[in-house]
Amino acid sequence: MKMSLPKELFAEHGKRAVLLLHAYSGSPNDVRMLCRSLENANYTVYSPMFAGHGTLNPKDILKEEVTTWFENTKTAIQFLKDKGYQEIAVLGLSMGGIMAMGALTAGEEVIVGGGVFCSPIFKAENHVPENFVRYAEKVLSYSEFTSEEQQAMLPEIAKAADKQLLAIESFAQTVNQKLTNIHVPIFLAQAGKDRMIDPLTVFDTAKGLAHTKVTLQWYPESGHVVTVDKERKEFEKDVLAFIESLSWNEE
Repeated sequence: MKMSLPKELFAEHGKRAVLLLHAYSGSPNDVRMLCRSLENANYTVYSPMFAGHGTLNPKDILKEEVTTWFENTKTAIQFLKDKGYQEIAVLGLSMGGIMAMGALTAGEEVIVGGGVFCSPIFKAENHVPENFVRYAEKVLSYSEFTSEEQQAMLPEIAKAADKQLLAIESFAQTVNQKLTNIHVPIFLAQAGKDRMIDPLTVFDTAKGLAHTKVTLQWYPESGHVVTVDKERKEFEKDVLAFIESLSWNEE
């Protein structure tokens, strides 16, 4: 069975641009439906692919540095600026949210607001490494590797995922220490049935954002990938309402 590989998404519509960042073991497909819903409301939407993602070898992700993904985020903002967009909202799912929040702490003038969906900005109990191994097993099943090769790769993948998660947590800590730098409105979405991270960590993030307006939405019936779960329609409506409420200064 051939698996079609994900691609970055870019759709130009109105003058308002929204950057959507995907999760750690994800791709722009994580936010594809949200992209469509924002496009329908006349927003320009860009969801780039983080380095190492979108391949049939999970080791490609594990080879990357977390700082590279933050560079990818800054490059994506620059891409939109180079296209002539003067005002951008930056949001992300899970690890993409950590990168979005990192960009928000930098206080760039073009960023008018942003937010995170199920993102562990503060350290929380999580099940990311074992989920990464499950993800790796699934992706490898579509690859050219024999089942023996696949099995041999998994222990090494598990070890590398543990190490990479520590690097992500360390990056998140540098971000959470700068939350008071944020003065634009922030949207926090958290799924009540999140089994990947402790859902209550969202309240630490809200507390850390002492100097700005925070909208916190709780989705009791959804799991970690809130962008595609059973309350997706409500979630999309809430994201759109938040984005519409930002101070867009179109001439």
